[in-house]
Amino acid sequence: MGELGANKILGALLATALGLLGLHQLSGIVFSQGGGEGHHGEEHAEATSMSEQMCAKFAYCVEVADGGGGGAEVVEDVFDLGAALASADASKGERTFKAQCTTCHNITDGGANGTGPNLHGVIGAPKAAHPGFTYSAALPAVGGNWTYEDMDHWLTNPGAFARGTSMSFAGLRRDSDRVNVIAYLAANSPNAPAFPAPMAAADEAAAPAEGEAVEGESAAPAEGEAVPADGAAPAEDAQPVVTEGEAPADAAEAPDAPAEAAPAEESHD
Repeated sequence: MGELGANKILGALLATALGLLGLHQLSGIVFSQGGGEGHHGEEHAEATSMSEQMCAKFAYCVEVADGGGGGAEVVEDVFDLGAALASADASKGERTFKAQCTTCHNITDGGANGTGPNLHGVIGAPKAAHPGFTYSAALPAVGGNWTYEDMDHWLTNPGAFARGTSMSFAGLRRDSDRVNVIAYLAANSPNAPAFPAPMAAADEAAAPAEGEAVEGESAAPAEGEAVPADGAAPAEDAQPVVTEGEAPADAAEAPDAPAEAAPAEESHD
């Protein structure tokens, strides 16, 4: 084989190697742009939080709590009306009432009705029952008396408490303003009931049941049960009582001693 043939063989091998390398690079490019990108994209989406995804896609960067992984219990704050009324300030409620309510309401005893009814003595009184005022159909449909709880809901959002009411007041959304106004209304209501009691503390430890043993204290012995004296030996170490003239039960009988064999006398012939 001449030099030309050897060059042809080497050229064919080199072309084959270059072809295989090109196919490998081409397949990597195709799969990375196709199915591989979607798979890695899903893994990336799972790895990032919801706030990071929103920030990347919509440029709206806020902290959003992930609902899937933590499993932490969400504790909802409960408004304690009794505790709030116990610390309410009726004088502040008077200022709020004059600033936001006197346009439509009068609170003096025997005063005239305005756009709304006179509110003197309203706490504890029946709803929609003030004489001389024409109410819409929404409030009489609710019925009942003006309790502190109902007045709190009414002042929070009148339209939500009585659907279809003609009162256009948006409500007092701040708790302190609302309870102060309620305290002021109660001070101007001769027959107002007492404020509701505050809610019991949620973390108050329950008292142990009667007769239940407290942890760390030993239970008292039952009636008739023997109480061991201080310093007495445990029962398992006590020695058995032996009656006079009686052999102990666990004493083993002594074995008979083997009789010593007497040596045979030598006979003298």
